Amino acid sequence: MKYKFLKRLIVLIILISLILLLIGKAFFSNSPNTFLLVYGVMVVGVVLFTFGISLRYKDPSLELREKGLDKEMINPFISCILAVRNEEKIILKCISSLINSTYKNKEIIIINDASTDNTKKVLERYKHIKNVKIINLEKNVGKKKAIAEGLKIARGEIFVFTDSDCVIASDAISRLVEIFVNRSDVGAISGHGRALNSDENLLTKIQDSWYETQYSVKKAFESVYGSVCCVSGPLAVFRRSAVYNYIPAWVNDSFLGSEFKFATDRQLTGYVLGSKYIGEKLKKKYADSDFVKKENYPTRDWKVLYCKSAKVFTVVPNTFKKLIRQHVRWKKSFIRNIFFTGKFYWRKKTIPAIRYYLGVLFVLAGPIVALRHLIYLPLTGDVLSGFYYLGGILFIGSLYGFMYKIENPDSHLWVYRPLMSLLSTLVLSWLIFYSFLTIKKMVWYR
Repeated sequence: MKYKFLKRLIVLIILISLILLLIGKAFFSNSPNTFLLVYGVMVVGVVLFTFGISLRYKDPSLELREKGLDKEMINPFISCILAVRNEEKIILKCISSLINSTYKNKEIIIINDASTDNTKKVLERYKHIKNVKIINLEKNVGKKKAIAEGLKIARGEIFVFTDSDCVIASDAISRLVEIFVNRSDVGAISGHGRALNSDENLLTKIQDSWYETQYSVKKAFESVYGSVCCVSGPLAVFRRSAVYNYIPAWVNDSFLGSEFKFATDRQLTGYVLGSKYIGEKLKKKYADSDFVKKENYPTRDWKVLYCKSAKVFTVVPNTFKKLIRQHVRWKKSFIRNIFFTGKFYWRKKTIPAIRYYLGVLFVLAGPIVALRHLIYLPLTGDVLSGFYYLGGILFIGSLYGFMYKIENPDSHLWVYRPLMSLLSTLVLSWLIFYSFLTIKKMVWYR
């Protein structure tokens, strides 16, 4: 009762604060620029609305377990697919988490993408373990093509993907399989990601606070409508029939005339979301592929969900250089996704569609707005505008911090969430321009 009361109190404070901020923007702003005024009102309004809807989210696994499942009947065969390259230090923990999962009716397929360190040697200790299959590629082909090699021999009704620097909670896969078994309309589900190395330094603490709210707020919002637009790589689970026929399109994806190696999770999610609208066209294009000839599944209007109780922990960048490289890769994927998922997402439910396209607008316009408030206005005499702008950014970050605290009442890491908002505004948001200019540079950095 005490926790529920605290949650409602904090939520009430957040909503009142956002409403006051929205009113202030709309009626008391002295800005002569109508576009920027409208932009500010929209940003605050979207944050308010996203928070409000995310609070309606109900964990599908917890809902099913509260109904009292007959666990003896939940036992489809699944395939865990793991592509790895040069991860000798963490790969043991990753594979062990798959082996030790409480869900036992599975195969684990590990594809070594021509690693140049001791990864191949480390993997040898698993070659005699039942249901563990190891594929050693002689030539580096990239993550998508490596995964496709594993999918060629995968026998599971459900595909479980994870990254080689991740550790999955023991009950996570069981929870996700339960949802697929009981919800025939679900094509894909994202787990809940957190930082495995959150206590390493200030940068990893900041990222962990951001991961928490990206999942528990943004993905929760999208999941309410069954339209999660990115089933994230640390724990991405797909129904075979929802994605199998689109593997050749995924592997051979191109953008601006060149092969596009990134957007592995966003793009794969897009095929599930767009199955009803683009599925037949893609299958016709790749009709000669074994992924289509072997099993031709009907297109459907699949739901894509997020499961908060399915936990996964991933190693986040521990240096500023690594963080920049990661976000450049993510932003290239974001740009590619605009021209793929953006073509049909408007045909999904109206509310998440509006949120999606406004989110694109905010990403593209955000750096310009920041430039005006932090540089242009101060140079023209309005020195306080920069402080007001940064104050607003920190305020929004604090609200996300409160949401973190709601989900993790015993953790102190929520205090780092405003710093992520500041870092994003001052540094990371600007990478969208560099990412666009270097969109054809497909070098993968860890």
